[in-house]
Amino acid sequence: MRIFLRQRICSKQGGSEPECGGRIAVAKKRCSLNLNYNNQLPTIARLIFLSCIVLFLTSLPSFAQSQKFITNLYGSYLRGLFYGEQKDYRAAAQELERAKKLDPHSVHLRLKLATFFLSLGELDRAEKELKEAKKIDPQGIDAPLALLFLYSFAQKDKELEAEYEDFLKRAQKIRPDDIRYSERLAQYYFYKKRFQEAVKIYEAIVENNPSYVEGIFWLGYLYEEVGKRHEAIEMWKRALKIDPDNAPTLNSLGYVYTEEGVYLNEAEVMIRKAVQQDPENGAYLDSLGWVYFKKGDYTKAEEYLIKAISYVKDPVIYEHLGDLYVKLGNMEKATRYYSEGLNYFPDSEDLQGKINKYEKREDIVPQE
Repeated sequence: MRIFLRQRICSKQGGSEPECGGRIAVAKKRCSLNLNYNNQLPTIARLIFLSCIVLFLTSLPSFAQSQKFITNLYGSYLRGLFYGEQKDYRAAAQELERAKKLDPHSVHLRLKLATFFLSLGELDRAEKELKEAKKIDPQGIDAPLALLFLYSFAQKDKELEAEYEDFLKRAQKIRPDDIRYSERLAQYYFYKKRFQEAVKIYEAIVENNPSYVEGIFWLGYLYEEVGKRHEAIEMWKRALKIDPDNAPTLNSLGYVYTEEGVYLNEAEVMIRKAVQQDPENGAYLDSLGWVYFKKGDYTKAEEYLIKAISYVKDPVIYEHLGDLYVKLGNMEKATRYYSEGLNYFPDSEDLQGKINKYEKREDIVPQE
């Protein structure tokens, strides 16, 4: 029965059974030296191998009706790859444009075509192809990643930020168990000052990972940003029960106690532990200087605040130094630090307010 069917198929092609078998055999023989194909083969070898696949497929009777389509599609694709290897990106793009007309829903073709347009410096055309690829495959991440590269290269910051957010949302849906994407999305929201959105993400992370210290720390930090200090303190206490030596948490909880003017001895111990782990961390040094300020040890406060500002420029440190010198009655130094801080951070309302309050006052005496 199989022989009979084979004879009928071959006869429809206008050849006898041995002749038909011969064509198939020839196709197989031509490809026989390349059947161990792998991605490590040189480009020319890969092209020969793919050509053999096309030859073999188009030799089979079941592909008779689509032979022209396959030949045109793969022919354009292979020629495009070949021209790309030769760095003739214009010819490569033209060939892939032809292939795209035959297979308009291929994400791979559009991604490859976009790389050729990038090589030609035609960023708008590359962007168009990548956006189309995103529409074709809404769940994929290859096109968004390529767009991130394109927008970064083109210095399109607005588009880059929007694409970054979109990429992280896609990645979060595709890999919900991988908290790295959720964290990066939350930290992006933090960077954009969209704190409530960041809080929701970290609440979910902590709920699903109750022993994840870094997640607990960040949730506490975000609670502090949105004015939920009590919740922040509880989160940081929880983190320290799991990891008593966690420096960011030690510093944050110690600083909040200092700001509140409570548990100052405990705060000093915690912040000192953080500084011991990272002695050049400007934020930790500022916290230690500030706890000494609150305890009335202005000599040590000055020592650590000066160290802090030498490592990092931060409006809070400038304000702390100004406040220290106001306390010491040295208005020249106080206004100098307020003004210097405002030069670095012109949007700081706190520094501007201090300058408005103190710059014309020379009658302030050291406070006990």
